[in-house]
Amino acid sequence: METIILLIFATIFSGLSLVNHYNFRTNALDLGMFNHALYSFAHGKMNYFTLDLHGEFPVYFADHFSPLTMLYSPLYYFFGSWTLLLVQIVSVLLGALGCYKVCKLKLADNGLKYLVLIIFLAQWSIMSALAFDFHNNVVAAMMVPWLYYYYIKERRTAFLILFLLILIAKENMSLWLTFILIGFILQKGWQEIKNNWKNYFRFEVPLIVFSAVYFYIVVFKLMPFLYDDASRDMVSRIGYHGKTAGGLLSSMFNNPVETFRLFFVSDSTDPMSIGIKEELHWVVLLSGGIALVLRPAYLVMLIPIYVQKMLNGNSAYWGISSHYSIEFAPIIVLALIDLIRILKKPIFQYAVLSLVVVSTVWINYDKLKSRKTAWYDRTFNDFTYGPHYESGGIDVEFIRSELAKIPDEIPLSVSSNLAPHLANRDRLYHFPIINDAQMLVLFKEYRSSYPMSRENFSEMIKELIESGQFEMTVDSGDLLVLKRRN
Repeated sequence: METIILLIFATIFSGLSLVNHYNFRTNALDLGMFNHALYSFAHGKMNYFTLDLHGEFPVYFADHFSPLTMLYSPLYYFFGSWTLLLVQIVSVLLGALGCYKVCKLKLADNGLKYLVLIIFLAQWSIMSALAFDFHNNVVAAMMVPWLYYYYIKERRTAFLILFLLILIAKENMSLWLTFILIGFILQKGWQEIKNNWKNYFRFEVPLIVFSAVYFYIVVFKLMPFLYDDASRDMVSRIGYHGKTAGGLLSSMFNNPVETFRLFFVSDSTDPMSIGIKEELHWVVLLSGGIALVLRPAYLVMLIPIYVQKMLNGNSAYWGISSHYSIEFAPIIVLALIDLIRILKKPIFQYAVLSLVVVSTVWINYDKLKSRKTAWYDRTFNDFTYGPHYESGGIDVEFIRSELAKIPDEIPLSVSSNLAPHLANRDRLYHFPIINDAQMLVLFKEYRSSYPMSRENFSEMIKELIESGQFEMTVDSGDLLVLKRRN
């Protein structure tokens, strides 16, 4: 049965993520950036973030400290630009198996594990993440159920391997690990902690301290050093409470009422931001998140995730879209398993899990059609929607044949949706940044012109041709290819 469930969802996930890539709906930021890094690592080179929109081109680890990407390098030679999307899908399926194993370990009735498997795989946060490119926090989040499984089994070698892999997945994962480990201790109960507190200082507490120190060094010291800009760090992205970690903590403690309020409502004057935070809370609750309230040790594990979402000045982080909520999926399901264990009678366990299956599938399906996020595009996100599988005005096969003719060794400046397919070179720029690009490879109309308006994009192309710098070599199927004149 578990094989059938996994195959069904593997098909759904492929129909979501891989179809987007085939139809040129993946982006320079972020799949293009990761594919470019993967190309460099696979060829034994350091990667530079040449797709940076500011034209600064820092070393890859200055923008995202995720050494885990290097471990995928051998797969590049087999799967090319599809590599990371496949890694992401497989990681989600493995994460589901981790929850399945925890369920078998904690619940006596093994029939419940199939319901848990469906609840995990049908989570809205997984669908949203797979619809938007590739991100290493997705891979890291999918290791958490296994981390918990090995923690329960007291298999410390396996636990430490996963701990280190999560640590190197992305710079903010180390902070999340700190709270996960605290939650692992708290879920054992006060009496257990009181009786065995010395044991926690031999294993869990040193790891908590290590992950917190790692976070501080990487985010506040190493990444700014690599960027050659001491003011750049992850905390500076949180706009409400100041630009420094000290400012953030000071505001949170000095204004707790205001901080609490910002977890639920927006101070933004933009009418498009209204209701985004509220929608997140309702969707979490209807996807099994009520277990977080009833088993608060698991809610503790999500504290840094809620903070980086809700106290952020950018409303794109607040809601249920993209990859900014993937960490909810494993924690909600692990909390749910722990909650169900309290219900001794199987009939109550089946009733509660069946109800959560229905509500999870329903809310996910409903939010595939529409959501509060103003820039939500159903075509990218809804695998049940016919236009998702259509090309949307471009000639996909013609474009692929033209891209295959472009030499690998030359620098390019490209449209966002072409970057993931053309990352097999040392220098790849995000148009309108051109630098030493020998060719411009662009979408004319039916894909994003970000960061330019369509009007400014057309005007710039006209100016480049009229100036004599570039000549048009392809103008068909919505593809523009301009070659620099010698």
